[in-house]
Amino acid sequence: MIPQETKQNKFCVFLREVPRVFAILLGLLGGLSVQAAQLNLTSQFQEIAVGQQFQASIILDTGDEEINAVEGKIGFPQDLLELEEIRDGNSIINFWVERPQAGGDGEIIFSGITPGGFKGENNFILSLVFSAKGGGEGEIQVKDARILKNDGLGTSAEVSVGFLSFRIGEDAPAEIGEDKIKIRDYEPPETFRPEISRDELIFDGKWFLVFATQDKASGVDYYEVKEQRKIKLFRWRLGVWKKWQRAESPYILKDQKLQSHVYIKAVDKAGNERISSLSPRKPSVWYEVYYFYVIIIIAAGLIIAYIIWRKSRRKKYTENY
Repeated sequence: MIPQETKQNKFCVFLREVPRVFAILLGLLGGLSVQAAQLNLTSQFQEIAVGQQFQASIILDTGDEEINAVEGKIGFPQDLLELEEIRDGNSIINFWVERPQAGGDGEIIFSGITPGGFKGENNFILSLVFSAKGGGEGEIQVKDARILKNDGLGTSAEVSVGFLSFRIGEDAPAEIGEDKIKIRDYEPPETFRPEISRDELIFDGKWFLVFATQDKASGVDYYEVKEQRKIKLFRWRLGVWKKWQRAESPYILKDQKLQSHVYIKAVDKAGNERISSLSPRKPSVWYEVYYFYVIIIIAAGLIIAYIIWRKSRRKKYTENY
């Protein structure tokens, strides 16, 4: 028979262990909770001198979520910093809905998607190169951030944002080498395939062009488009020279009859180029191209001029001899 005193001691021990067990259970449940995504700002240098440049990068940690879209704004003090460049080369974002660009009042706006989604830490979104204008302390902040889950429903994910503090002095404690800022990019943007499409609900049912590519080093700077009608004459294709024109995707085609060759040029921030082209869906025949008549008229004029010159020369020869 167990003594009554022993039973009381065991009961007391049990009571003492209850809070500990409860705490362990809470800890386990806490560990199972979903970790929110984080948009952070990072830089190698937070203390710089007036006139120096430094780079700040936006890094996304998706936490436990799979993400396929991100947007937001980055604010910086204009009295202390001058934005020199925006870099999106090697970004986890495949397609920019709104390519990162400087807005008014010291803000950079960005919005992009990655079809198929992604998950993990240290996902590079973009970086900003600043130069220090004057002495002082300040912060670069991410604002109005919004991240969507890759769940097919466009569900917003919980996200926390970070900031980057910096100090600008007369003398920087560390020398910032130019090689840490400059990018050596000798490769053109990646190959890409543009598409021509039409939808009765978009652009009044007109044919439009869709295109996009990436540049892993310096990032795509801009696109240009050229539409050119050509005719095939024996082994050659003849066409009138056309100028390249700056363009953004989607681009409404000027030739709605789809008789033109379409060229799209992607230029990265180092000046490297990649050109893709599409053949006309309805190739032109010679009598539909106005400049073919110009060629015929010019050729006929040259032939007539040659005949007149020959007759004139023969007449002079006959008169002299």
